[in-house]
Formats: sequence, C-alpha cells, structure tokens
Amino acid sequence: MPDRIQQEIEELLARLEHFPPRRPLWQRLTNPVVRAFGGLRRAVGSIHLPRISAGHLLLLAITVIVVGYLAIETKDIARWVIAGGIVLFIVAFVLSLRRSAGGGRPPEKYWRDRPLDLRSRPQGDSTRSWWDRWRGRR
Repeated sequence: MPDRIQQEIEELLARLEHFPPRRPLWQRLTNPVVRAFGGLRRAVGSIHLPRISAGHLLLLAITVIVVGYLAIETKDIARWVIAGGIVLFIVAFVLSLRRSAGGGRPPEKYWRDRPLDLRSRPQGDSTRSWWDRWRGRR
C-alpha cells in the first residue's frame, strides 16, 4: 500500500515538472482587456432585436408607396419615394419566395429524435395503388 501511494506521489511530482510554459508579458497584460470586451460583446449580444420578415418589408413598401402618392406634394420627390417603395416591394417579394437557408428545402421533420421520411409510403394493403392490388390478385 505505501508503495502505491509513493508511486502516485512521484507521478504527480513528475507532472508538476512539465507545467505549461509561462506566457509572454504582452499576452498576460492584454488578456484581461480582451476578456472585458468579450463580456461586453456577450452583454450586447443578449439584447434581442425584433426580426424583420419579408412580410414586414412588403407592408413597409406598400406604406411608402401610398404615403408617396398621397402625402407628398412635390412631384419630383413623390416620384422618387414611389420608385423606392416599388424597388423595396420587389426586393421583399423576391425574399419572400426564398425558403430556408438550407438550399431552398424545408426543414427536416423529426419524430422522437428521428428524421421522418415523408416521401416513403407505409407498407400495407390499403396504401397500395389499385394497380398494384390488381396485379397482386393473380
């Protein structure tokens, strides 16, 4: 028993001799500053800003067009505001056609932590087509 304890003590002392090398002075001085800014970035990152969807942009574009048509009296400014509203509407419409970021495919559906294959049909007589059932009678 004492030999085992002595062996463990020697292993621990051998590990102490191989401590990581001391970091340079510049790195030790700048590390707290970097950590402080990292904490600030996390604090600012925790503020949740509202998400703007393509539908919101479409409503904004229609509002800009209507306000430009009805409320602005100067014809030149009204034209530019209406043109900007039309451009915003087109951009929002194109963005609304885009699906998820996964290459235009809808997100995969899961059931009990397993992906569902919605394209395959379950096996059974009632789910077979009438032609398959007719051929199976022979």
